[in-house]
Amino acid sequence: MRSLFITKPQPASQSKPTATPFSNGHITPRETEILTLMAEGALNKQIASRLGISTETVKKHLRNIYQKTGAQNKIEALNKTRWLTASTPANQY
Repeated sequence: MRSLFITKPQPASQSKPTATPFSNGHITPRETEILTLMAEGALNKQIASRLGISTETVKKHLRNIYQKTGAQNKIEALNKTRWLTASTPANQY
């Protein structure tokens, strides 16, 4: 009898990014990209340009990050998510 729980592992290049859990929701891969660029010191306009999105979309992602982490500002959000951005090289964006 075959087990339904055994799956064939996928190479890293084919695996899909997953959301990271927080008490108020999950930090999405796109939000992680924004946090990583923010940790580099990029401004909203620079983040938007690098990711090919509008500055309003960057601000929307930041509001979502603040809500999910309970942060009041960028510095607090970065401090609460430091472990997320420490392992993600920003030059990949």
